Amino acid sequence: MRRVILPAVFLALLQACSGREAVLRPVNVPRIEVIHCRLAPSKEIVDVQFRVYGTGKVAPDPAGTYLLDEGTGEKYYLMVLQRIGRLAEIRNPEETAVHSIMFRNPYGILRIGAKVTLVVGELRQEHVVVEK
Repeated sequence: MRRVILPAVFLALLQACSGREAVLRPVNVPRIEVIHCRLAPSKEIVDVQFRVYGTGKVAPDPAGTYLLDEGTGEKYYLMVLQRIGRLAEIRNPEETAVHSIMFRNPYGILRIGAKVTLVVGELRQEHVVVEK
């Protein structure tokens, strides 16, 4: 009897202590997922591609959309391109739409390897590393 009870109690405790709930993301909570954050060869433009989950349309407001350098606290603001506008959207029927936006990086201050926070209105993703 003891051989059966002890393993059963151990398995029940193991299951209760597992962090499954922490790993699962809520389905309907709005969130943003950065695919990449790249510095253009001229180093004066930062290209960010991301997906948005849990909300319908994304319409970034220039005042509320920026990159925040976590090291210096400096903000880098959205570029509005004449042909594309503020936001380019790439649709794939099998996946969530990918949004692409560009930020000004005057004088190439933001460097490769810097950690930034992407803020798009109420949505934000922290600790995004700037790539080449």
